[in-house]
Amino acid sequence: MKTIFITVYDGDIEKNILQSKVLPTIREAGVRVVLLIKNGIGKQYAHYADEHIIVEELPVSACFSEKFFYWIGWNILPTESIILRRHKSYTLHRNWLRFKFGEFLSFCGKSRRFRQLLRFIYSRIPDTYGEYLFEHYKPDLLFAPSMFSFEDGRLLRLAKKRGVRTITTSKSWDVLTNKAFTRVQADMILVQNSFIRDAAITLGDYAPTQVEIVGFVQFDFAADKNLIIPREEFFKKIGADPNKKLILYSTSGDWKNPYDHEVVEGIHAAIVGGALGAPAQILARFHPKYSSSVERLELPFLIKYRPCEPSEQVESFDSSAPRVYPFTFGKEDFVDLANTLYYSDVTINTMSSITLDAIAFDKPVILVCHDGIDRSLPYLQSLRRMYDEDHYKVIMESDCTAVSYSMEETVSSIREYLADPTRHASGRTFIREQVLYKLDGKSGVRIGKAVLKHLA
Repeated sequence: MKTIFITVYDGDIEKNILQSKVLPTIREAGVRVVLLIKNGIGKQYAHYADEHIIVEELPVSACFSEKFFYWIGWNILPTESIILRRHKSYTLHRNWLRFKFGEFLSFCGKSRRFRQLLRFIYSRIPDTYGEYLFEHYKPDLLFAPSMFSFEDGRLLRLAKKRGVRTITTSKSWDVLTNKAFTRVQADMILVQNSFIRDAAITLGDYAPTQVEIVGFVQFDFAADKNLIIPREEFFKKIGADPNKKLILYSTSGDWKNPYDHEVVEGIHAAIVGGALGAPAQILARFHPKYSSSVERLELPFLIKYRPCEPSEQVESFDSSAPRVYPFTFGKEDFVDLANTLYYSDVTINTMSSITLDAIAFDKPVILVCHDGIDRSLPYLQSLRRMYDEDHYKVIMESDCTAVSYSMEETVSSIREYLADPTRHASGRTFIREQVLYKLDGKSGVRIGKAVLKHLA
C-alpha cells in the first residue's frame, strides 16, 4: 500500500483538503494517508484517524533559519503587494536599515538566478525535522498544501533530499504574489486559474508542465444546492427579520480595517434614517481568524455572527495580525456561509476573498476604500493602498463591484444595489468564468486526482 503525507497547517487547509472532496478522492484509491498536523493543534484532528488515516502531530517548527528565510522570502518578491507590505512594516517598526535591505532584496529578486541561488542555499541547510516520520512511514508522496509555512518548507526540503515525490498548491489567490517566494519548488504545483498559473511560472519559477489548473476548492460549496435551507428557517436561525433586506458586512479583522465599526455604524444610521430606500438589517460576519471592533457594537439592526468555535488566540508569523484564532470549519459553518451569501441582498468587505464567494453566488459587492468616517489618510496609511495589490487588480479592472471612497458612496451604493441588483452583472460573470475557473463543485475531485496521478 502506498503512503501519502498531507501536511495540515490550519483551519483553511482542513476546510480545503480534509473537509472537501480531496481527502475522500484520495482515500478511495486505497492508499494510506498520514496527516502531519502543526504542533499544538493535533488533538483537534484526532477524529480523522481510522484504518487508512493516521494522525501525527509535528514537532515545533519555528527556528532562526526558517524565520530568516521567511523574511527574505517575502521581501524578495518584486511585486506591488510586497512594496506596500514593506512600507507598512516600516511604519510599524521604523527600522530604516531593514527597510532598505528589503528593497535591495526585491531588486535582486527580479533575477531568476538570484532566486535559484537562495533556493540552493536553503536546500543545503542541515535539518532533521520530521526525519523520524519519513523513516517510520516510508512515504511515496508529500502533499504540502500550505507551501510557505515553516512545517511545509522543512518537510518539502527533506522530501527532496530523500527522493520523495512532492506536490503543493497555491493555498489562496494571493500567496504567490504577497506571501513569499517558493524557497522549495515541489515537483508539481496545483493552482486555481490561469492568472495564478502565470504567477507560478514567473515568480515561482515553475515550468509550465509543472503547473496544473484545478479551480478553487473553497468555492465547491457554491454548487451544492442541498446546503440551502428555507429563507424563514435561516433568518430565524441568525435572528434576522425575513421581511427586511439583508446587508452582509464581512469584517477582515482590525489588523486590516480598524475602522469597520465606524462604517457599520454609518450604515446603521442610514437604515434608521430611511436612506436606503427599503427596510434593511446588517449581518456582520467576522473572519474566523481575526478579531474585530464590530464585535463590541450593540445596535438594533445589527446581527453579529462568528463562524467556527473561537479558541484562545495564538501568536502569528505569516500575517500583519500579531495574534490569530485557530479555527476548524464544521459542516454547519458551510451551511451558514452558503445561506448567508444566498440570502444576502448586498455584500460589503475590505479587500477580502469574500468578494469571490459573493460573486460565486452572483451577489452585488461593495468594496470599502475609505478610512472610516470623516478621516483622510495619506496613501500608504490608507485602505486605498490595499486595492493596488497584485491579486486584486483583476477585481478592480473588471467592473464587477461598486468601489466606495467615502461613507456617502457606501450608502448610495447600497441603495442603488437594493434598487437594481443586476448592476455590474456582466463583470461578475467575467470573474466567475475567468477567475473562479469552474464552479462545478468538482475542484476537490480534480485536486485529489492530480495528487493520485503524481503518486503513480
